[in-house]
Parts: sequence; structure tokens; C-alpha cells
Amino acid sequence: MRVTLKLSDCPPFDLFTRNEEKAIIQNILAILKTAKGSCPGLRDYGIDPDILHKPVPVAKAAYSVSITKQMAEYVPEATLVSLEFEDDPKHPEILNPILEVTIP
Repeated sequence: MRVTLKLSDCPPFDLFTRNEEKAIIQNILAILKTAKGSCPGLRDYGIDPDILHKPVPVAKAAYSVSITKQMAEYVPEATLVSLEFEDDPKHPEILNPILEVTIP
């Protein structure tokens, strides 16, 4: 199953879902919404917030690498197919990733 995920359109979390695909999607979105170092017991989990203080092209590259590594580590059952960033002309400094992933 191929799914497109947008951080800007993140649905509410359902902690009690029994749907495996939905749980995988929620795990990916949780990584994107978590600042690295903020999760007790998993200090490497999440996205490094210092990325956001870099120039936009550098931040996009670092964010892409971070997402790829985080998914490989914490959501190995999903495969990242593509990663782009939604451009907002009014707020070019805001990075809204759009991920295309495959879920078995």
C-alpha cells in the first residue's frame, strides 16, 4: 500500500487502533512531531530541532537525512519512496515535509 503523508494535514492520533497500517502511519508522524532528546528513554528518537535554525536549503537536506534515518531505525516496516517539502510563499522558512511511503 502506498500512502502520502503530510505533516501539515496530520490526523488525530488513535492510541488504541487495531489497524496495523494506521499504527505505522501514526508512528511515522510521531517521529516528525517529536523533538530529538525530548523522549525519556529514547533520546535519539525524533527530529533534531537545531535543523530548523539553519538556512532553508541546508535545513531541508538535514531534515531529509534525519527522517530517512529515523524511519529506518524506528519504522523499518515502512519504506520511504519520496520526500519533498511543501512550499508556502508566505512562510518559506517553515518546513512541511510530504512523504510517500509504502506499507506492506
